[in-house]
Amino acid sequence: KEFNVDSQVLLALSFIVYNLFIIGVGLYSAKQKKETSEDFVLANRELGPWASALSASASSESGWVMLGLVGMAYLDGAAAFWIVPGIALGYLFNWYYLAEKLRTATLENGAVTIPQYISYRFGKNSQSLRLISSVIIILAMLGYVAAQMNAAGKAFDATFSLPYWSGVLIGAGIILTYTIFGGFRAVCWTDIIQSSFMFVALLIMPFVILYQIGGFGKFIESIQAANPDFLSFTAGKGGLSLVGFIVGYLGIGLGYPGQPHILSRFMAAKDKKTIRQGSVIAISWMTIVYVGAIFFGMFAKVYFGNLADPEQALPLAVNDLLPPILGGFVIAAIISAICSTADSQLIVVSTIFSRDILPMFSKDSSTDLKKTIFIDKVVLIVLAVISIFFALTKNRMIFDFVLYAWSVLGASFGPVVILGLVWKKATKAGAISGMLTGLIVSIVWRDVPVLKSLVYELVPAFILATLAVIIVSLMTSKTKE
Repeated sequence: KEFNVDSQVLLALSFIVYNLFIIGVGLYSAKQKKETSEDFVLANRELGPWASALSASASSESGWVMLGLVGMAYLDGAAAFWIVPGIALGYLFNWYYLAEKLRTATLENGAVTIPQYISYRFGKNSQSLRLISSVIIILAMLGYVAAQMNAAGKAFDATFSLPYWSGVLIGAGIILTYTIFGGFRAVCWTDIIQSSFMFVALLIMPFVILYQIGGFGKFIESIQAANPDFLSFTAGKGGLSLVGFIVGYLGIGLGYPGQPHILSRFMAAKDKKTIRQGSVIAISWMTIVYVGAIFFGMFAKVYFGNLADPEQALPLAVNDLLPPILGGFVIAAIISAICSTADSQLIVVSTIFSRDILPMFSKDSSTDLKKTIFIDKVVLIVLAVISIFFALTKNRMIFDFVLYAWSVLGASFGPVVILGLVWKKATKAGAISGMLTGLIVSIVWRDVPVLKSLVYELVPAFILATLAVIIVSLMTSKTKE
């Protein structure tokens, strides 16, 4: 597509204005910081309902929703809706059952990271527990952040015809600017704005593209002529293949209790009332965003016909269908989805590295607050550079890559966190076996083609990790007695 120069300038200007505003909010939030050890990593545990809800939602539903889920719906059609009840169940469980228990438990023992919570709960500050959980989180999240950088590269390529590598670097630059100065508070404040843009974009764009293709009747007519299975919730599958397909999509929700960047919002919530109000906000937001992304992807199939990369459907449609000024803000919403996850994950990973990993290998036991925060920021920059390098090595399919990291984290930590909160007999050995089982099964299941074709790896990994925690805990608790 040949781009009009004037239109591109206006598009870029509105996009720049948005990002300058986001950076400004992030920098302003730095002025609100408190001189406590928990401020940079948990905003001093003062998040209100809107910040908790929208930040948790935006950090979990990243570029994989704005680009990846749209691309999936473009390919699979109505079958993509199977993901919605699975995600909804994950939200409901996290907000109505897990959130308050985790907030209370981490507040009581002063834990500011998931490895700290696990080590306090299962091993009285066990170094082995902290090391194992930290390594799993860091490795999985570096890949997760790389997928967000990957999404930034695709978005800038589709919108401004910039080289993929430049889009990766621009996205990383925006994230680092406000995250380094404002820490967790900056991340949560900017997430409120970013999640609002995501919400509006996926509420409006399906109607815009539907109008362009001639309405819902025309959409049905065109799809039925081209591919009747596109409107089927079975995606043309049957038998065990269909069961595995549905269970896999529903099973995505199993990952929510094990995502450290989501759980940190519950740990940072101000009080029980915040959790209760935040649950309503988060679930309402999720419903609109997911349904909007799927409908847009389906309508885009008729509008574009065949795309080389379906994950570029939304930014390409923005260029085609919206006035440049408005289009710039919708593109900003796409980048917002990317930033709101990558910044959260970088904070989590840098905090774990500086406060869980480094102390194990350092003889310096200094508790100087400024030094600690300085180390947090240095580690954050180094980890961001590693993720950028990883993103530049290959232009990956966002949806597939994010689901891989999601499975590793969800299966490794979901069963351990849940059972740690609700079952007093869960032991250190049980926690270690659960984390390692979730990790190994996720990797092996994904890498064996026969197994991967059956069902999404998170489902068997989560189940087997849960059994591992229970069985090993029962065995070791009896031995202890």
